[in-house]
Amino acid sequence: MDAAWFKAQQKRAQQTTFDLGEAIGRDRSVVSKIVNGYQRMTLEQARIFAEKLDVPLHEMIEKAGLGSSSTARQIAPGFAESDVIQWDTPDRATDPALMIAKALGGDRAGVDVWRVKGVAMALGGLLPGDFMLVDTHAAERVAPGDVVIAQIYNRIDTSTVLRRLEPPVLVAASADPADGRVHVVDGVNVVVRGKVVASWRV
Repeated sequence: MDAAWFKAQQKRAQQTTFDLGEAIGRDRSVVSKIVNGYQRMTLEQARIFAEKLDVPLHEMIEKAGLGSSSTARQIAPGFAESDVIQWDTPDRATDPALMIAKALGGDRAGVDVWRVKGVAMALGGLLPGDFMLVDTHAAERVAPGDVVIAQIYNRIDTSTVLRRLEPPVLVAASADPADGRVHVVDGVNVVVRGKVVASWRV
């Protein structure tokens, strides 16, 4: 977290730590922990802080260390906290994750490298920090039991989830009760965007 930048924006917007804590529904000590790097900011918190401080969301995401500039711009247009994030690296020639991806067939069009952020599929063997190859061309050809990336749309934002397809729903493989909700794939509010075809841990 770029604490100096955050504090400068806070001063410019005349927002106290108490004000920001109230906006995210937490005590001001949580805001202090986030700003000083003792606690990671969530994407939902980034959205609220960006609104309260009147700064672009992609800039807040980047300054909070939640993604590179290009990744921040991809996440920013209405994406809530997500289970996964598309992998972006400045060193495309020598990055170990991309070299493994290429060896697994990840150099084909429509096959992207993603990284697991949440525990929604932990009991299925996909842990936070794991890399995955996601075939977006296979989104229309998924079968029961396939692990997929899907987008869930609501009136406010969009979240990207990692789930197992059990038609007509998406289910988690997690011990966390927060992941217990099933999502009906209707092609409008819940849309499968790709199939996980490989995963690895470095």
